[in-house]
Amino acid sequence: MRDYILRLIEQFGLVWRKIVHLREAGSVEEAQAAINTAYRDLFDTHSHFVDLLPDEDLLKLVQFEGTIDLDRCAVLAALHVAEGQCFQEQGMIDEAYRRFDRALMLYGALVRSNQQIPPEVREAAKAGLYELSNYELEPATLDDAWRVYAAVGDYPNAEDHLWQWLEATEFAEAACSDAQAWYHQLLTRSDASLEQLGLPRQEIEQSLAQLAAH
Repeated sequence: MRDYILRLIEQFGLVWRKIVHLREAGSVEEAQAAINTAYRDLFDTHSHFVDLLPDEDLLKLVQFEGTIDLDRCAVLAALHVAEGQCFQEQGMIDEAYRRFDRALMLYGALVRSNQQIPPEVREAAKAGLYELSNYELEPATLDDAWRVYAAVGDYPNAEDHLWQWLEATEFAEAACSDAQAWYHQLLTRSDASLEQLGLPRQEIEQSLAQLAAH
């Protein structure tokens, strides 16, 4: 099974492009059929059943021997993004938001387990983040959002969502600690690298000073 999952994620880039092509061509029903096929092939289930799972059970679905399985988690998150886009095309906004939000939760779990988002699903991760930018996010979602933005290399948006999260938590001690750890990690990079990321050293030091004031 493990080998099969590895093969599937290698092919998932093609699956994702097929779904995007069908959706952009207006073939939403065919796109949803392709999504359901992927659910069946990978998880031996269908999207409706997955949607009924509580968040904690959804996370268990992507675990392997008690830890987050990178391939299962990444593909399931990407499928949620694709499905959310289909619902959005049909004007089913609540259903769309639920898929985007759960996709971000899965990507967040992946990042928190100190694993990288695979290149094959990075486009899906970016798409999910873009779609969620149209919504007002809850604190838990903002916490996932800044981490996932950083994981896909979008540091300005990562910092923006980080500060939204800090404000939403009223600068809780644990939140400030996570933010400080991220900034200190960034400071280990060269000045040129930080400029390229869009977060100059001086700006990071100013942010750390603001955090210290809280």
